[in-house]
Amino acid sequence: MEPKYWKEAILKLKKDDPVLKVVIERNQKNILKSRKDPFGTLLKSIVGQQISVKAAESIYKKLLQLLENDISPRMVLNSDIKALKDSGLSRQKIDYLNNISKYFIENPNITSNEYFLDANEETIKSDLIAIKGIGPWTIEMFLIFFKMSPDILPLGDIGLINAIKKVYNLDHFEKINQIEKINQISNKWRPYRTVATWYLWQVIDDELVEY
Repeated sequence: MEPKYWKEAILKLKKDDPVLKVVIERNQKNILKSRKDPFGTLLKSIVGQQISVKAAESIYKKLLQLLENDISPRMVLNSDIKALKDSGLSRQKIDYLNNISKYFIENPNITSNEYFLDANEETIKSDLIAIKGIGPWTIEMFLIFFKMSPDILPLGDIGLINAIKKVYNLDHFEKINQIEKINQISNKWRPYRTVATWYLWQVIDDELVEY
């Protein structure tokens, strides 16, 4: 089921940004979906930290096999460290997955679907940033892919930055001017920067970005 704001967002973005309009029309059948699983979204986001979408998908498939398709805190904690490493995870990411697993087990009242759906973005940021291994990028992925917040712009995401630079021909600008230009361009997308981000990712990734 598509987010309730999706159709309105597409109309506004296509009207306000002719360049983005072309990108959207090329990929309009692809719509953001939530897996409706806060733990699963965080786990996949951690797997995807600082690596390509393709590499992350490969590791995630091996991890799914190891966990017997049971993406749960207890299955992660009960998994053999060597088997987790063999799936392609670094020692650091294994530690991060163990951290979020313990957090979900120890805090059931603030880790349920209902809690995250009802909580505002600032509360979620405050909760999640306290877990070692979860930083701003991972929280932004969570807000996009679980919460489906409409106006998230993850400027720490290299894929998004590269897509914007490609689509808007920013490579000839100095780096500092690129950032300024990106901020100017993205202001036109408010309050639907999540939707713009979703379609821009598809410019450079053959596989859909999904967390």
